[in-house]
Amino acid sequence: MSRFRVSLRRFDESAYVHCARRGFALESTLLLLVLFGALIGVATAAVAVYTRTSGVDIKASRVAYAAEGAGDQIMAQLDAAMADGIITPGDITGLTTPTLPGFSFSQQTQVVGAPVNRIITRGAFAGLYALEQPMSVRVTAEDPTGSHAAIELGVSVQSVPIFQFGVFYDRDLEINNGPPMTFSGWVHSNRSLYLSSANANYMNQITAADSVFWSRKDTPTTLAGVNIANNANVLTPLDFDSRSMPGATFVARSNLRFNGKLMSRVSGVRPLRLPLPGGMDPVELVLPAQGGDTPDVAQVRMANKADLRLVVNLANPLVNICADAAFFRGGGRVPLGAACPAVFQFVRNAFWDGREMKRPDVLELDMNALRAFVNVNPSDRQVSIIYVEFQGRDSTLVDRDYPALRIRNGAQLPDPQFAGEPGGMTIVTNAAMYVRGDYNTTNWKPAALIADVASFLSNSWTDAASTTFPRPRTFATTSVWAALLAGNSETPCDARNCGSPQPYGGGLENFPRFLEDWGGSAAGTPFNYTGSLVSLFVSRQSARLWGHTLNGGRAYYNAPVRNWSFETRFRNPMLLPPGTPRLGSVLQISYRNVF
Repeated sequence: MSRFRVSLRRFDESAYVHCARRGFALESTLLLLVLFGALIGVATAAVAVYTRTSGVDIKASRVAYAAEGAGDQIMAQLDAAMADGIITPGDITGLTTPTLPGFSFSQQTQVVGAPVNRIITRGAFAGLYALEQPMSVRVTAEDPTGSHAAIELGVSVQSVPIFQFGVFYDRDLEINNGPPMTFSGWVHSNRSLYLSSANANYMNQITAADSVFWSRKDTPTTLAGVNIANNANVLTPLDFDSRSMPGATFVARSNLRFNGKLMSRVSGVRPLRLPLPGGMDPVELVLPAQGGDTPDVAQVRMANKADLRLVVNLANPLVNICADAAFFRGGGRVPLGAACPAVFQFVRNAFWDGREMKRPDVLELDMNALRAFVNVNPSDRQVSIIYVEFQGRDSTLVDRDYPALRIRNGAQLPDPQFAGEPGGMTIVTNAAMYVRGDYNTTNWKPAALIADVASFLSNSWTDAASTTFPRPRTFATTSVWAALLAGNSETPCDARNCGSPQPYGGGLENFPRFLEDWGGSAAGTPFNYTGSLVSLFVSRQSARLWGHTLNGGRAYYNAPVRNWSFETRFRNPMLLPPGTPRLGSVLQISYRNVF
């Protein structure tokens, strides 16, 4: 009986313990279920919040990208408006608000403050100075849900004096010098640049808005003598181009070898354009004013900027030259008067031009006589811009006229006697120009020569010897200190694209033309040039290419030693030649989100 009671007691205790354990397990399970439920609830809520947040973020990102893309569209429109070299108020009001399906846009583009002269610090043309007009572009984008974003772009509209470049070509630029040439100054082409020489050294920046080719254009020939100075001023050989290393590899190679001083389109170089009315060819700068010119066209013609104008009617030039020579002051016309015959003389068939195969009909401008005239009363007679127009032709001539302006005794220009007045002189003609002897070498003044084409004659030149073959050797070193803007003769086509050699236009080395035997080697006679070489058009009056064969194979010149460099004084806005043309560029300089 007692055993039974003990067993029963043990059974009861065991059952109790078992039941207790079952109760605890149930409680634990329920607790875990509650915790899991809570976690699932939190996770579900988090997922919902994340989904909503992600949706907001995606919408915000999409509308922000839309605003940025719209800003790019406005910049593209400003860039297109700058194709004529200037952005007018009409260009700004005429900007089209960007469109993109699923978004609406608004934009505000406006001028900020007054223009200022400053050094360009960004972009391919950093280092040049410009008249800079700040602008701002604000773009707002919105989607149908009301999500919106706004950005603001800082824009710099830059007006760059063209004579800041050592060399500036609006078309393809070819440089294939024979005798050694070292050039100091920025070299730029608005198209492609062809470099090939056995001895050419470039000390400063080189830019091309299209491609750079280590080759001639007229033949597929490459000479391994082109050197470009890096930032340490160490001349480094050019060994690649836009063909051998296209795209980003060109940029990387230039950075490695030249510290980025050789740049092309892939480097971010854009064309620089003159502020000309739409459709106006740059050659119109040198052409005479026309009665039907619009105000915009009339404003850019050099003829209308001149304060001394002279018209040569080729039908009867000996009679009417001085009758038409006049000063223009404050809208009035004052005849040059009795001084005219001493300053200007006309000579038929003055000498032989072996390149053009012509005897030019020359209007001589004697700078000594002009300086003497001006210095009698400089406050009233000072001349800044001279424009000589040739018109008509002599109908009795079988061959075409070849009119030209020739400047002689130009070593010293007229200089005003006013304190602090830099003076200077720009001479312009719509025909050919010849400069005989040194120019602007005494008491330097800001000077420019602008013509259809320009040739330079040495200090020892004589007209009588111009028909002698071989030409008399000149040993007279000659120096010119002036900017030159003229037409060029270009090679018609890239031989690699045309499939055959092309007639050579002459390149930069023959852009200033020569007609004498300067030696043709490193031991030859120097032609020293300091200024800015600018070509914006192909010559219309002087059609002969450099390598033509019409002269029966007789060499009409041997090249000088070319000591050429940029006139660094042109970097001072106060020391630019009168009437210096300007180029236009537009650059984005800042970006910010507007909240």
